[in-house]
Amino acid sequence: MHPAAEPFFLDGPAGPLFCLFHPPHGPCRGALVHVPAFGEEMNRSRRMVALAARALAAQGIGVLQLDLYGCGDSAGESGEARWEGWKADLAAACAWLSARLGRPAGLWGLRLGALLALDYARDADQPPARLLLWQPVTKGATWLTQFLRLRLAGAMLQEGETEGGTSALRATLQAGTPLQIAGYELAPALAAAIDGVAAVALAPRACPVHWCEVVAAPDRPLPPAAASVAQGWRAAGVDLQVRLVDGPAFWTTPEITEAPALLEASLRACAGEWPPVPAAAWPAPAPEPVPAGAVERGIAFSCAAARLYGVLHQSPAAQQHGVMVVVGGPQYRAGSHRQFTLLARTLARAGIPVLRFDYRGMGDSEGEIRGFEAVEADLRAALDAFFAAVPALERVSLWGLCDGATAAALYAPGDARVDGLALLNPWVRTEDGAARATLKHYYRQRLFDPRLWKKIVHGRFDLMGAVASFLGLAGKALRRTAPAVATAEAPVLPLPERMLAALRRFDGEILVMLSGADLTAQEFAGLPAASPAWQQLLASARVVRKELPKADHTCSRPEWQQQVENWTCDWMLARRQRSAAQGGAMQAPKFSNAP
Repeated sequence: MHPAAEPFFLDGPAGPLFCLFHPPHGPCRGALVHVPAFGEEMNRSRRMVALAARALAAQGIGVLQLDLYGCGDSAGESGEARWEGWKADLAAACAWLSARLGRPAGLWGLRLGALLALDYARDADQPPARLLLWQPVTKGATWLTQFLRLRLAGAMLQEGETEGGTSALRATLQAGTPLQIAGYELAPALAAAIDGVAAVALAPRACPVHWCEVVAAPDRPLPPAAASVAQGWRAAGVDLQVRLVDGPAFWTTPEITEAPALLEASLRACAGEWPPVPAAAWPAPAPEPVPAGAVERGIAFSCAAARLYGVLHQSPAAQQHGVMVVVGGPQYRAGSHRQFTLLARTLARAGIPVLRFDYRGMGDSEGEIRGFEAVEADLRAALDAFFAAVPALERVSLWGLCDGATAAALYAPGDARVDGLALLNPWVRTEDGAARATLKHYYRQRLFDPRLWKKIVHGRFDLMGAVASFLGLAGKALRRTAPAVATAEAPVLPLPERMLAALRRFDGEILVMLSGADLTAQEFAGLPAASPAWQQLLASARVVRKELPKADHTCSRPEWQQQVENWTCDWMLARRQRSAAQGGAMQAPKFSNAP
């Protein structure tokens, strides 16, 4: 058996930093600190990073995955993040890894993390042993412009406004006003630092550099901007190797995607000789990880032959009722714009312990990628670990978004430890249901949008194509079928029927939260109109329903995020109060890690 990865919180300069240490298998050949991408690029690339970290560890390279301050599972808010603070985080991580393995650490950066690694390497007291760059951002100003465009796109979808373009947004930042972009707060100081850094001025002469660039096809050259930087570095004497590999842009894809050729190129880049271990003892002592009794701590447990990783949020006082977040889609346990991290911290402050984790094939966890309908064993193993880690725990509510909510609902009736479900925008997708939701909530809005009629008048709209699309959707939406019944030819019922059956078997309380500007939510909201059984279930006294009229799928604005947190917290505390008023009648005998 190879050594298991070790999740922990490192005592960083500004607060605890989540780390996942992958010990080298056998003799240590080298050490790398991973410097992650920013925002949703970090979320979407998490599995690729975990795969590479495990592969490098198998080749004798110890790897420390690091969440920077204000990012992922680490302390701080995104609006508190600063470029110089991130460089201080890298210094702490390199010191810890070097002391742990007794050799100088290198840096492995992805996207904006690669640019940060280059900037850190220029000023570091101890130059990195080597640099491994994955798809590096070569100019911070270009990256910032692309990030600001996310704000413009969101404004167009929500209000139909463009906010004056990226120049106006830059002016807002320069005036000292932070911006909310795709759920992240961008501070003016961080934006200014990113805007002013460029790879061309950061030629790393003190160590070998391995640049891995993903291209759409094997014969594609290095993009012009990157090629110009590489040429300038070589002219400055940088020991540079560039490897072009074909594969998907996994840091942007909406689903979890792998790039095997990039893994192979990275292993080749790290196969050569590393700097020798210094003759003297390593001068920097390893900072101690945050104590295990802290409010948040890393947790690892097994499911089948795979190791799963998560974060446990503990309450200072022993509590009998906790929440386990079930993650779905392309996200991992932090969630889009860290929504699950923030939710868990709000609940923990209210005295409710929380476990967030990655099931097999997701995020940091081992195993093959699997769909939300194949995670029963993962949820059971996570609940076992939760109960073992929090001895006072007696009952758990499952909290999920999208197909994570659906996975939670399908699982809950089979585990007596689960007594509540909090479901945000549950996934019940069918072809007919999606068509009805699209007609009702998309085309109706479009018909009353003056911008649409202006485009039609000026001939800038494909009217015939739109009509054909509308008629196709109308045909599906108007199709009425009898309630599905499982047969030998079709043994699996459609998803809405399976979810309905599960929720009817489940005898706990249910909180349903729906976003008004999300088609997934609106498809769920339309179920009662087509099904008396759904209507009866959702009207029952054990179901609480809440709506955010203008919110998107992940509730990306701070006020939407906070409302979801408040609803969840109030729902949990109200149930606790009812239990206390009934003298604990709602509390069944404590279970010992058994459903």
